Amino acid sequence: MLLTHIVTYSTGIMFWLIVIFSKKHISKMEMYTSTFFALYFELLANVILDLKYDLYGYFNKGVDWATLPALLVIFPAVNILFLNFYPFTKSISKQILYILICSIIGISFEWIYLQTEFFYHNGWSLWYSFLSYPWIFYILFLNLRIIRKLLKSS
Repeated sequence: MLLTHIVTYSTGIMFWLIVIFSKKHISKMEMYTSTFFALYFELLANVILDLKYDLYGYFNKGVDWATLPALLVIFPAVNILFLNFYPFTKSISKQILYILICSIIGISFEWIYLQTEFFYHNGWSLWYSFLSYPWIFYILFLNLRIIRKLLKSS
């Protein structure tokens, strides 16, 4: 359990250091609003796939309060990093490549979390994640486009 917390919080700290010290390509409002969407999206997926269908989970089956701090540290940072470095002005093929690279990184971290027992599969597999991550990242990108349209119109 100690290794799990070390890996989880070290990852979160590393991601937040990158967020803090990297050049910002998205505004604070975009970071704020997209992060709440990402957390809501993650919560919705977990309620359905974890709690309803028990396909995966964090630590133990069911609601586990130990998960909350880790998710509140990691998911906002991942969302901000993904959107901050997104190649908005590059070709569609480079944008797709970026999403695929982020998906591979996400699967790599998921595999690490499986080894530390922070995360477990129960009918889910890394292949499902491989198919899901590109769509999840694309939805985060689309949400940012909506945020930008709303900010521009107000």
